[in-house]
Amino acid sequence: MAVSVFLLSLREHKELYSRYVQSDLRALSENMSNDLVDILNQQDSAFELKRYLLSLDPYKNIRIAAVYDPDWNQLDLYHGQAGLREGDAVLAVVSRSLQSLGEGIHPVEGDLVAVRSIGDPAYRLGYLVIIDDFEGPIAASTQKLITRLLPPITLIMILLAAAFYLLGNKWLAPLTRLSDFVEEVSRTKNYALQIPHGGRFEVQRLSNNIHAMMRVIQEETEVNREYVALLEERKADTEYLANYDSLTGLSNRNRFMTLLAHALEHVESNNQHLAVMYVDLDGFKLVNDSLGHEVGDKLLEMVAQRLVSIVPDEATVSRHGGDEFLVLLRECPPRAKLEQLADLVVIGLMQKYVINTWEVRVSASVGIATTFDSDADTRDLIRNADVAMYTAKSLGKSRYSFFNSTMMDNYQRRVDIANSIDTALAENEFSVYYQEKVKPDGTRVGAEALVRWTSKTLGFVSPAEFIPIAEHSGKVSDITQWVIERVCSDCRHVFSHVPQPFQVSINLSAHDLKKYHLIGFIKGAFIKHEIPRGLIEFEVTEHAYLDNLDVANRFFDDITAMGCRVALDDFGTGYSSLSYLTKIPIDLIKIDKQFVDNIGRSERDDALVITIIEMARRLGMELCAEGVETVEQRQFLTRHGCDIFQGYLFHKPMKLTDYTSLLKQE
Repeated sequence: MAVSVFLLSLREHKELYSRYVQSDLRALSENMSNDLVDILNQQDSAFELKRYLLSLDPYKNIRIAAVYDPDWNQLDLYHGQAGLREGDAVLAVVSRSLQSLGEGIHPVEGDLVAVRSIGDPAYRLGYLVIIDDFEGPIAASTQKLITRLLPPITLIMILLAAAFYLLGNKWLAPLTRLSDFVEEVSRTKNYALQIPHGGRFEVQRLSNNIHAMMRVIQEETEVNREYVALLEERKADTEYLANYDSLTGLSNRNRFMTLLAHALEHVESNNQHLAVMYVDLDGFKLVNDSLGHEVGDKLLEMVAQRLVSIVPDEATVSRHGGDEFLVLLRECPPRAKLEQLADLVVIGLMQKYVINTWEVRVSASVGIATTFDSDADTRDLIRNADVAMYTAKSLGKSRYSFFNSTMMDNYQRRVDIANSIDTALAENEFSVYYQEKVKPDGTRVGAEALVRWTSKTLGFVSPAEFIPIAEHSGKVSDITQWVIERVCSDCRHVFSHVPQPFQVSINLSAHDLKKYHLIGFIKGAFIKHEIPRGLIEFEVTEHAYLDNLDVANRFFDDITAMGCRVALDDFGTGYSSLSYLTKIPIDLIKIDKQFVDNIGRSERDDALVITIIEMARRLGMELCAEGVETVEQRQFLTRHGCDIFQGYLFHKPMKLTDYTSLLKQE
C-alpha cells in the first residue's frame, strides 16, 4: 500500500507537472505570437524584437526561442537558461521538420517544442518556435520528491511488514483507509480532502507525510490556477489591443483591414458598392510640438469621438495611425450624399476643441475612394483613398477629394521617382550646377551648389518635384551626401584655387539635421579632399531650422567648429516670431525671392525689404538677396545696403565646366 501511495503520488506529480508545463508553454507562445504582430509591423523591428525576446529570461526552462519570417528564414534567436548546447542540438533536429510539424506543442527528444504562427493566417508575418526543457525539470522534481519520501516510506514498509506479521488486520485497517483516500484523491483530483484519522506510530507518520504532501500540492494547484487565470486575462487584453486602438478605443488598422475584406466579399457576392474615407488632420504636428503630447493625445481622442458622431451609425471608424483615420461605409450612398458627408466631416473637425483651457483648432483633409472606381482589393482601396487625400492636401487642405485615374498617374509618377533615386545615385544621373553670388560692385564672392537630375527613364526631373519626394521617402540624406562629396571634389580641383575670398553653399534639408552621422561624413569628406576652413557654407531653410531647433543648434555648433558658415534660407516665409534670431548661430540671412519680386510694387513691399535689411545689419549678419532679375531690384537693394546678390540678372545656374570657363575669363 505504501508503495502504491508512493507510485501514485509520483505519477500524479508527473501528470500535473506535464499538464502545467504544456499549458504554460501554450499560453506563453500564444501571447508572444500576438505581441510579435505589432513588433514585426514596425519598419525597423530588429532591436525591438531582440529586446522582446530577452523578456524570456525569467523562464529558467526555456532552451531556445526563434523567430522566422513567413518563408522560415530565421530573423532572431534567443538562448535561454536551460542549456545552450542541448538547445542548439534540438533546434538542429527541429529545423529539418519545422514546416511539417504544424502549429501546437510537440515532444521532441525529451523537450517540448511550441510552434506558433505570427499574425492572421491571411497576413502571416512569420513563425515563433520555443523549445522548452521538459525531461530535465521533471526528472529533478521527481528525484527531489523521491529523496524526500523514500526514507520514511522504506522505514514504514519495514515496520508494516512486522506489524502485519504481529497484528494482522488490526494494523491493516488504517492503511486501507489511507489507500482509499489516495484513490479518492486520484479519482476526484480534489487535493483539499482531509486525511482520515486513525492508526498509530508509522501509520500516523505516514498520514502526516501524506497530509503535508497534499497541502503542498493544493498550494501549488492554487498558484497554478491563479497563474492560468492571469494568463487568460492577459490573453483577453492582448486580443483587445490586437484589434483596437488603446488611445481612442477605435478599431485599429488590422481590424479595419479584416472588416474591409469581409465587406468586399459581400460586395462581390451581392453586387453592391462601398466607400472608404481617408481622414488626415492638418496642423496636428504643430499642436503636438507647441502644447505637448498630452494635449495631442487628448485632441486625437476628441477628434475620434467627433468623427464617430458625424458618420452614420453603421459606419466603422478606425485609427489608421498617428493623426490618420479611416471610415468604412459598407453601403455606398449616392455621390451627392457622399459629398454632403465629406463636407460634414471637414466642417465638423474644423470646429475648435477646448483642452485644459486651451482652445485648439485643426482641420482635416479627406480622400474618398469607392468600389465604383477601385478594384475590390483592401490595399488598393485604402491606397486610392490615401492618394485622394494627398490631392486634397496639395489643393490647400481643409477639403475633400474623390479618387480618379488622373490622381493615380500622379501617384505612380511619385512612386517611380522615389524608386529611381537609388538607381540615379548609383548610376551618377545627378549633377551639380553652380549659381554665382556677387557683391553690389559685381565682385564674385561665391556660388550656390544646386542639384539637378536627368533620369534615363523619367527625363529631366525638377528639384521642386523630387526633393519633397526624397524627403518623404527618407532618401534625401543620400542625395545630400552625394552633393557634399561632389562639391568637395569640385572645391579641391577648382574653387580652392580662386584667388579672391570665395565660398560654396550647400543646401541641407530638415531630415539632414536629424542625421547625427552626417557630421562624421562631412568631416571625412573635408579631410579626404583637403577642404580649407571657410570655403564651404551650409544653407538651411527657416522652417527646417525651427522645426528642429535644439538638434539644429547642436549640428551647426559642430559645423561652425569646422570653419563653415551657416546661412538661413527663405527668410520671412516660415515663422512670424523673430526672437529666435538671437538664439541661433546664423552668419547670413537670404531674402526669399518672393520679397525681391515685390520690390517696387508698393511702399509696403519696399518697407518690408528695407526692414529685413536693417534688422540683419543691426544683428551683425550678412544679407543675400535671392532671385534678383532686374536692374531696378539691384539698384534698390544696393541703395539700402544689401551685401550679396544672386539671380538671373548676373548668372543662371551652370555646369562646373561652364562655370570654370567663366572663372578663367575673369
